[in-house]
Amino acid sequence: MAEVDRIVRPGGKLIVRDESSAIGEVENLLKSLHWEVHLTFSKDQEGILSAQKGNWRPNTYANIS
Repeated sequence: MAEVDRIVRPGGKLIVRDESSAIGEVENLLKSLHWEVHLTFSKDQEGILSAQKGNWRPNTYANIS
C-alpha cells in the first residue's frame, strides 16, 4: 500500500476487490495513510473498497542529520 500511495497523485482513486478480510486490512492501511475511504461492501466472503487520496502532508518535518 505504501507503493500505491507513492504512485497515486492527490485526488487519485483506488478500487480494490478481494476477500472481505483483505478489504478490512486495506481499509485500515489506507486510513493510516490519510486516504478517504468512500465505500466498503462485503457479500459472500468477497468485498470491494473505493478510496481517494487526499492532500494531507505532515505539519512538521524531522531534521535528520
